[in-house]
Amino acid sequence: MWSTLASFYLGIETRALDALRRIPYMEEYTYHPISARITLFLAVVGTLAFVNELYITIEMSFLQKESYKELKRAPLNVEDLKNHRMIMDDEFHGREWLDQKSGIVIEEFETRDRFFAKPVHVAHLYVKCNVVARCDTFIDGKEISKSVGSALLSQPFMFHIEFSPEEYELEKRPEFGCRLEVLRRKLYHYFKETQLFDQFVARREKGGSQEQVDFTVSKGVEIYNTMEELLPPAADDIQLCFLKMETGDTIKCNFVV
Repeated sequence: MWSTLASFYLGIETRALDALRRIPYMEEYTYHPISARITLFLAVVGTLAFVNELYITIEMSFLQKESYKELKRAPLNVEDLKNHRMIMDDEFHGREWLDQKSGIVIEEFETRDRFFAKPVHVAHLYVKCNVVARCDTFIDGKEISKSVGSALLSQPFMFHIEFSPEEYELEKRPEFGCRLEVLRRKLYHYFKETQLFDQFVARREKGGSQEQVDFTVSKGVEIYNTMEELLPPAADDIQLCFLKMETGDTIKCNFVV
């Protein structure tokens, strides 16, 4: 029985080594029997490790996609997002604690499933922007609402917004990246540096006189996520990856004047 198994293995080994020797740069590692067997062993182990890592990557990517689908399906509830389980639950994050007996600081990491289930921070976005007029509604001289009217530009313009680690390193969960407030302020200041700001905001004629337009970060910058949902100022403390957007996405912004 053992001789049969040995003969079977040696036959497979011989064919595998012949295949390795046909690879030009492998000839120098397989000319000697012992060197050839070591090379074959390393090739087999490396192939198994590659297949295993590929399987884990595919499995975890599906897990991450499911998390994004869950976020996109859920209604845009500000309070729920501020207290999202992936932010509040320590099982999704590593932690450090002091072992009283040894005096050693021990670091514990989240499980692999928990790590891959978390959304990835947003590194950059493309923002399609337009300038729109604010329409004020009055009854008996009293303002009752402010609504957005028609776009003032025939073609929208684009900003490419990038986020640096310095902009989210002080967050409670810095791995989730920047908050919506950072994006809103960036867009506000980018727009102020354009000629469009001077044209539509800096000074505007009204009733024959010049009047400063009430253009602020919270009132003048309207941001919509990839699902075309308006993100209110109340959501400014929420990190972008929880607001239905990912790195490289194109979202929309209206500068309301």
